[in-house]
Amino acid sequence: MTAHRDVVPARMAGDGPTYGFAPGHIAGGYLFVSGQLGLYATGDVPEDPATQGRLALEALGEVLAEAGCTFADVTSLHTFHVGSIAEANIWFLPAKAALFGPPYPAWTAVGVTNLAVDGAIIEISAIAELPD
Repeated sequence: MTAHRDVVPARMAGDGPTYGFAPGHIAGGYLFVSGQLGLYATGDVPEDPATQGRLALEALGEVLAEAGCTFADVTSLHTFHVGSIAEANIWFLPAKAALFGPPYPAWTAVGVTNLAVDGAIIEISAIAELPD
């Protein structure tokens, strides 16, 4: 059994301690990825929804890579959308399809009224099985 440990990509080293979380956490052979927002490296929020989605997926990919995982290892995906999920799917589904293929992860999409950063419209968390 894998020991518990935090997964913190260098770019995210200052993100979690202030709020008491790690970008990722390994336990029981799985990587649990905290919600990733679609922000520029400066912390600014892009106005374009598709850019936010791409950046959130890239941030997810950084945490996966730091743990030795890829998008193929993701078993469960959770997305949180401000506004209409149907409208978000216009730009989010193509971005998601570029990274995930069969066998697909389980996916839960939830509509919310707001996220932790003003202007953010998507947050993505995931669970990935650690490779052997």
